[in-house]
Amino acid sequence: MKDIIILGASGLAREVAFLIEELNRIKPTWNILGFAGVEREKIGQSVGRYKIVCAEDDLFDMQVAAAIGIGTPLILKKIAERFASYTGVEFPNLIHPSTVWDQERIIMGQGNIVCAGNIFTTDIKIGSFNYFNLNCTYGHDVEIGNCSVFNPGINLSGGVKIGDACLIGTGATILQYLTLGDNVTVGAGAVVTKNVEPNTTVVGVPAKQLVPRLNQGNG
Repeated sequence: MKDIIILGASGLAREVAFLIEELNRIKPTWNILGFAGVEREKIGQSVGRYKIVCAEDDLFDMQVAAAIGIGTPLILKKIAERFASYTGVEFPNLIHPSTVWDQERIIMGQGNIVCAGNIFTTDIKIGSFNYFNLNCTYGHDVEIGNCSVFNPGINLSGGVKIGDACLIGTGATILQYLTLGDNVTVGAGAVVTKNVEPNTTVVGVPAKQLVPRLNQGNG
């Protein structure tokens, strides 16, 4: 079995540990060493059934596999960039055994995490370090960049293109052949019917851009 460390020490990191345990039930592959946290003083603390065994910086002195258990796209991107030039840490794709996917016609980078109940149909291109949460569907010819997070129950229709570092909220639907730029946030339950420009948040049915309210003074 190969040693693996999970970056992060939150509830999502515990869910990644659970996913790895599920993989091991089918084929024993991974020895979970524990979690890598940000704060060194928390080393030794228990997080669920595992402990924080090191700080993130310690991985640069190790030869180990790692998974990122963090659900914030910009943090995913930051970690991916930090380790891009270091070959000592391997980021495997962790794909739950219940996933339905056309393996021979799906291109996938590294460090992707696919939770239970996901369906990927055919001719799909996926970058690296994306987090695919529970029970989502991804249609034909979907293209996904890097470091994006897809929350439970979302539906991507055929031909959708997703940029880097996007956050797709729980239960959102994106209609066919639409494009979402980098750093886009789609609110929970939103139905996206038009292309979305980079660095934009959209919410509602149909989804519209969320415009921050200006502070209003008294004078």
